[in-house]
Amino acid sequence: MKKTYVFAMASLLLAAVSCSDDDSNNGPEVVTVTPDPTEEVSLNPDDVSDGIIISNGTQVPGDAPAPTGTLPFSLSETTQSGFQKNGFDINFTAPTNYAGAYIQLQSADGTMADEYWNVTGPNRSNNKAKTLFGKSKNQSKNQDVEIDIDFEDTVSPGTFCYLICIYDTEGNISQPVEVCVEVEAWGGNPNLVGTWNLTKEEITYAGETDTDIVGEETCDSSTVTCNNDTSLTIDDAYCYTINLAKITFNADGTLSETYNESTKDFNYSETVENCQASYFDEEEYAYAATGYWAYDEEESSLTLVIFNETINGDPATYENGDAYSITLEEVTSTTFTVNDPGEEAIRSFFTRQ
Repeated sequence: MKKTYVFAMASLLLAAVSCSDDDSNNGPEVVTVTPDPTEEVSLNPDDVSDGIIISNGTQVPGDAPAPTGTLPFSLSETTQSGFQKNGFDINFTAPTNYAGAYIQLQSADGTMADEYWNVTGPNRSNNKAKTLFGKSKNQSKNQDVEIDIDFEDTVSPGTFCYLICIYDTEGNISQPVEVCVEVEAWGGNPNLVGTWNLTKEEITYAGETDTDIVGEETCDSSTVTCNNDTSLTIDDAYCYTINLAKITFNADGTLSETYNESTKDFNYSETVENCQASYFDEEEYAYAATGYWAYDEEESSLTLVIFNETINGDPATYENGDAYSITLEEVTSTTFTVNDPGEEAIRSFFTRQ
């Protein structure tokens, strides 16, 4: 069952923002987004190194071991965003005998921290690229690794860099790669401040696009073979309705969001027995969350960091937040559009309340 990806059921840095000149009286005038100067402050590498949390990571005094140069290693991006409390992730592909990584922080001017981090396995995502039979072509050669780095409260907006190299079980150490991080301030785009209601979503998969409109039922069909060997096609076999989807961006960088959906599925066993469509009771999915938002004006990326959520009355708390990013495609005084790319790409359209 599809769920709206603008809300925290999933994780997004990506395209350019387009600001309209719409000066409608129905909303505030669209203003130019300017960089936050606090994000340009060069952070002390020792302070940041003491303020990060890495699972399976140990802080070691001195410089990281020298590379042997016999282990290939590269990163697809050498600049990235970080978020207060939530931190950032390091993702790369490593050989199967990968054993760990050395990470040493430095300031933008190259001043190194007095210590480094030794991060051992198994910080691995183990994602496998699917082929026709669901196996990875490179399964025997490589593995995907993710190192999750969280921040203590002491890490504030600003910039720093780090050097990272990996090592294997045979003691080989790669050459280091330098990556620079900008820790985003909360908020950042005054045009988004306010409460917005989702109006529709466009879901594109395998070249086909479906449109879901809030308040209208969406159904998929199913054909079954009954016990009397006849076929029955059920046009409304699987149905759902987005009843409400709302998000509020506050000027201080806090956010709240609400999502409500109703679903109705047919009862297979009763349907094939009687050769007449039979249904389970309608179910409701209710989601609410609070957290923070950050806008990266350089990447035109909107990131939501959720710290508290409730699903069907069951609360959950994320100490360092659950972050995901989306592309802000367009914003006017009364509407904005976001895009969550991927295998199932979703464009979501909002109007100001």
